[in-house]
Parts: sequence; C-alpha cells; structure tokens
Amino acid sequence: MTDLSTTTRTTPTGPITEIAGDLDYHSAVRLREAIRAIDLRPGETLVLDLRGLTFCDSSGISVLIAAHRQAEIAQARMILRSVTHNVTRVLRTVGLDQLFDVRDGPEIDAPQQPSRTDLTRPGTRPGTGTD
Repeated sequence: MTDLSTTTRTTPTGPITEIAGDLDYHSAVRLREAIRAIDLRPGETLVLDLRGLTFCDSSGISVLIAAHRQAEIAQARMILRSVTHNVTRVLRTVGLDQLFDVRDGPEIDAPQQPSRTDLTRPGTRPGTGTD
C-alpha cells in the first residue's frame, strides 16, 4: 500500500493537482477534502494528473466524479491527465471514459505557487501539510 499525496499548483488556466499513491476507501475522504478546497472559477480547467496513481478503487472513482461535478458547478471543466493503464481500465469498465476528458501529454501551463498536501495523516489541512 502506497500512501496518497497530492501537489497542487496554480496556472493561468486553472489548478493542476498531481495525485500519487493508492486512492482507496481510507484516502478518498482526504482527497475529496483537498479537491473541495481548490478555488475553481468559471472558465478555468482543473487538471488532475494521475501519472503517480498506483491504485484506485470505487471510493477513488467517487472522488473523481465529485471533482467533475465540482468543476461543472463552478462553470469550469476537469481534465484527467496521464492516466495509468490500470485506472484507464477501471474508467472504461464503468463507462466513465465517456464522461471524463482524458488526456496524455505535457503540462498545459507552467507552474506557479506550488503547495504540497500530505494526505497520509488524518487532520492534515490542505495546502499546509500541518494539523
């Protein structure tokens, strides 16, 4: 089991969040909270970079659906970038490859204001790495 961590940075077109480790029942709540804390504005794009995601169960899929819904409510959009083969297989199995905008390739924008959130400990505040 690999602990889940995220790194979020702001770009001119919107936030990019890199997700690494195992996204499962135990870590899904913390990731959901971290994504909710992102200030997404109309016209922006939330990019979830999944290149480091090693495992994703149904709880993780629920977080991705919630993030997509959060983007819709904010009149923004969401892109899943660099999705691993295993996660792609899960998305196809449940039909979510038709809902999500899935892309591979280089960064959309240069990073600004990096922040690291450690999601391995309950009670960690998003963006601070502290309790």
